[in-house]
Amino acid sequence: MGLVKKKAAPEVSPADAGGARDPLAALEDADAAVRRDAAHGLGHSPPPGAEAALAHRLQAEGDAGVREAILTALARIATPAAAAAIVPFLDREDAALRNAALESLQQMPVEVAAPALLPLLDHADTDLRIFAVQGLGSLVHPDRAEWLARVMEHDCDVNVGLAAVEALAEAGSPEALSSLETLARRFPDDAFVAFAVDAARSSFRGR
Repeated sequence: MGLVKKKAAPEVSPADAGGARDPLAALEDADAAVRRDAAHGLGHSPPPGAEAALAHRLQAEGDAGVREAILTALARIATPAAAAAIVPFLDREDAALRNAALESLQQMPVEVAAPALLPLLDHADTDLRIFAVQGLGSLVHPDRAEWLARVMEHDCDVNVGLAAVEALAEAGSPEALSSLETLARRFPDDAFVAFAVDAARSSFRGR
């Protein structure tokens, strides 16, 4: 009987082998499709540390599809750690990333999203306060009108107050009407405040 040369096993790269066994490692693969699939998998079956690994990958990720998959995974995981991992991306120069991060927070259960957003109402950065107002205004929560009223009555930046007016009108919370009047009194010389407050009043009358 002749000798038959044994076929060599196909070579498997460490990244491919690791990706099959460990989706956390696959997040760092050179192939964007592998990273995207790993993010999807982590969103459905997150091991310990998944939130931190996803956030770490998002920091450097340049592929739009992978970024979307990571944010979707974090929204699906929906733990306080996942919400906390998303919050820093509200402060990015990349407007698309900021908006996607906010949308991911808004997709989380209110009991997870609200505690992550509320501290931002006191942040020194005006833009972050506006993002917090927009996010909180979209949540269905019994304290939503109170949060928006606090902003209109106390925030020193007119644009943050206007964001609260818009959120209030969209949420349909006429119980905060008195806070609208307070905002108008705080900025009596701002024509846009007067217009926005009047429009909000009208929207409540039309409901």
